[in-house]
Amino acid sequence: MNTQLIADAVRNSKDRSESTLWDHLFSIWFRRLVYTQIWEDPEADLAALRLPVGSTIVTISSGGCNALSYLTAKPAQVFAVDLNEAHLALLKLKLAGLRALTDYTDFWRYFGEGTSADNAALYRERLRPQLDSDARGFWDERDFKGRPRYRYFTDGFYRHGALGHFIGFAHRLAKFAKIDLSALLNAESNSPARVEALDRLHRLFHSAFARFLTKTPALLFSLGIPPQQRDLLGGDQPLNEVLHARLLRLINGYPNATNYFAWQALQRSYPGPGDTCLPLYLQRGKFDLMRAGTALITPVHANLRVFLERLPARQVDAVVLLDSQDWMAPDEIRALWNAIDRAGSDGVRVIFRTAGAESPLDTEPLAPLRQVWERDAARSAIGFEQDRSGIYGGFHCYARRAAAAT
Repeated sequence: MNTQLIADAVRNSKDRSESTLWDHLFSIWFRRLVYTQIWEDPEADLAALRLPVGSTIVTISSGGCNALSYLTAKPAQVFAVDLNEAHLALLKLKLAGLRALTDYTDFWRYFGEGTSADNAALYRERLRPQLDSDARGFWDERDFKGRPRYRYFTDGFYRHGALGHFIGFAHRLAKFAKIDLSALLNAESNSPARVEALDRLHRLFHSAFARFLTKTPALLFSLGIPPQQRDLLGGDQPLNEVLHARLLRLINGYPNATNYFAWQALQRSYPGPGDTCLPLYLQRGKFDLMRAGTALITPVHANLRVFLERLPARQVDAVVLLDSQDWMAPDEIRALWNAIDRAGSDGVRVIFRTAGAESPLDTEPLAPLRQVWERDAARSAIGFEQDRSGIYGGFHCYARRAAAAT
């Protein structure tokens, strides 16, 4: 796997002379499969973007869930760009599944449940022939236990990946602290069992052990959080308290009956096939639309800025940056927005999340960008309120200023 792009991205957060051992360790750690599910809510994205039919979208891919879910907006094209080849291999596998599997039940069994022993044969016989050599090499390669990665889909796919293992570690801590995760997920909000579970959760997060753990940068590597973003996440507050507040927003802010992010956090699974409490691309009612749209999605292994610089001018209608700017130094952010300015249509919208509440464009080093770009407060508020994952401090939607668009 080519790791230079990831290493360069981590170092872009600071001058090379300031790069630390933690930065180097994170660049090594992030080569692997980190996210089996993306943790930005695509329905919040679409509500903020309000895309017209036939739009061209450029998004950071991550696990590919949102790139597929954007097909519900009927775009002309979706470019899913990522530095991490493991995440692109996952998107390519989902695309292969949609092309090869004509029955929703088979698709759900493979990508929704990911627990059936039959999925190994399904991969070898029907999905593998649809993959390019890079994706095939990733899923065929054996992990440290000596088994091919495609077998992740036979024993609980969402228990794998760096984040899946981290959540498993958190579950073991919760069990040790006698926190009833089932009550947090399923019990009525005022029930004694859930009140007790929340109290135990509070005590765990405010313990000396939690304060000790959260002082170690490597703890957050499995969450996909590099050292630079860790500082933004904590801000002036102790990190254990910030993480506790974000978790409470995740499990209390929205009904868990419709919040699949809460299910992944508390159970590492989805509640079942159908059209409720699932990512859009996994819903039964969207299956035919997903299958018909596979040709509209193009996975791209590249630096996002470089990719945008190579596109024809005025082609892109929406850019989804996830939380990538939390990694970047001001010079790199400025170059990225210049590339968006060139590639974006007059009506282009840009959305992104931040670990803290503040947009990087509101900082003094990036003041010149505000002459071209304006934050849409109303759409930003919609995105933040509708984002069921609840783990970010800010949601931001930008458009060109009227004078800049003419």
